[in-house]
Amino acid sequence: MKKIVFLTLAAAALAGCNRSPEFYFARGNRLYSAGKDSTALESYNKALLLQRNYPEALVSRGMLFERLGDRQKAGLDYRKAIELKPGYLPAYNNLGAMMMDGGNYAEAVRLFTEALDANKDYSYALLNRGLALYKQGDCAAATADLSRALELNPKFEMAYYHRALCARKAKNFSAALADLDAVLAVNPAAALARFERGKALYATSDFGGAAQEFAAVCELQPEDGAAQYWLGLALYKTGYLEGALGAAQNAARLKPGSYQAQGLLGDVYAAGGQAQQAAAAYRRAAELAPKYDSFYKAKLADLTKPAGPARKKRN
Repeated sequence: MKKIVFLTLAAAALAGCNRSPEFYFARGNRLYSAGKDSTALESYNKALLLQRNYPEALVSRGMLFERLGDRQKAGLDYRKAIELKPGYLPAYNNLGAMMMDGGNYAEAVRLFTEALDANKDYSYALLNRGLALYKQGDCAAATADLSRALELNPKFEMAYYHRALCARKAKNFSAALADLDAVLAVNPAAALARFERGKALYATSDFGGAAQEFAAVCELQPEDGAAQYWLGLALYKTGYLEGALGAAQNAARLKPGSYQAQGLLGDVYAAGGQAQQAAAAYRRAAELAPKYDSFYKAKLADLTKPAGPARKKRN
């Protein structure tokens, strides 16, 4: 989630006042950015010892506590910053983002709403509230927040991506593809966007285009079993059985507990006339997903059905 920290680097202005809270705050931020967590914490502590009512230092120390895995201390710092300075928006945003990370989306929405009550154009709160609303299943409200966030900051990749997910859910595939294209314009290596773009193309029956997207994901992430499965499915739909088989085998290897991968293997083998291999794959799929036992039994039965009589042409 998007979190905010202000990296005050005005060292020249602080020359000669090395014992000021501002000096220790600025040094803490530099050390935080350099990954020197223990010395950064010492500097934040010194800043707060010299000036207890210092919300900016509390928020920065809260982010450091989060990075160290101490969410309880982080939350205390964020809440203390809000108490000291109710209008300090990064405190609301960071606390809300932490609530989201913990799955408490309702509390996150409340915090982001408080931030937006103070500043309706606070883009990070709009972005994060949109993400929280999406997690709650409210795509209409999420889309409204994400759209406004993008008006304020067109480079929010997560806003495009989640708005695309909402559009795909509503079967508005053209809008979904447009937003996913926007993500890829900013970050061509965004595997998640390519994966979702492949699924949107598949839903519109553009199986060739979908296969290209899934293949790109597999190049970026060779161990992604889901991408291999979808690549196999798209290639199967195009009739390219050799490629579909290779991808399905990869999916089954990477996700040995996937009944979908085994079912796809069965379909590809059956289409290629390899009834014995298809039967083995369908049986394995049924073992992995007993609730679909009858479905795969029907596929097994189809394998053993005798071919119908040849159709004769009348002269």
